[in-house]
Amino acid sequence: MEQSIYSVTHKETLYPYLLREITSPPSPLYYRGRLPERSEPLIAIVGTRKATARGKLFAKRLAQELAERRITVVSGLALGIDGAAHEGALLGGGKTIAVLANGLDSIYPREHRELAVRLLEQQGCIVSDYVLGTPPLPNQFLERNRIISGLCVAVVVVEAPARSGALSTARHAADQGRDVFVVPGPAESEYYRGSHALIRDGARLITTASDIFDDLPQLVSILTNRREHL
Repeated sequence: MEQSIYSVTHKETLYPYLLREITSPPSPLYYRGRLPERSEPLIAIVGTRKATARGKLFAKRLAQELAERRITVVSGLALGIDGAAHEGALLGGGKTIAVLANGLDSIYPREHRELAVRLLEQQGCIVSDYVLGTPPLPNQFLERNRIISGLCVAVVVVEAPARSGALSTARHAADQGRDVFVVPGPAESEYYRGSHALIRDGARLITTASDIFDDLPQLVSILTNRREHL
């Protein structure tokens, strides 16, 4: 991967504006590719690494629908739901942003190196608040989740077991004043125990991309304004 690595502080205009609003925004933020514009609506799709085929298919289809409607999809480049979300966004001809838990001089997991290349080729971005050479340590995955939610207007959780890291992303989103959406699953499935707990705690249930637009009507006006200025 030959693309240069840059950095931006929270005081610079290029810095993602929603991320600037969170408590202790990462500064500097390291990135490859193209950072999102101020008017660019971002939605995160997150979930378990050990996803079912059903969960990955749903995440991929949802991301594709969002990308086709000019929403930039954010996730963590992990195996499972994250990878499916990035793939769906690319399939929809849209942009997607990956937030890593390590330095940008390496891609983790290695299985998604080619996906990262395609992501950048399609005008997307890879970001991290870790300096070059930082390995992907376990605690850093939870720390980076605040960036995934902080970049976005909303977070969608797909397949989260009781101890899923996606639950921490949802908690960060709630603390940051972002909307949290959850895809429901079979009542007896262990893959959805965390998801269903979020719904009980007040997260909104969705089954299609249209549900998100119904609950966030401001997205329609944002996208309309962007089209008028392109």
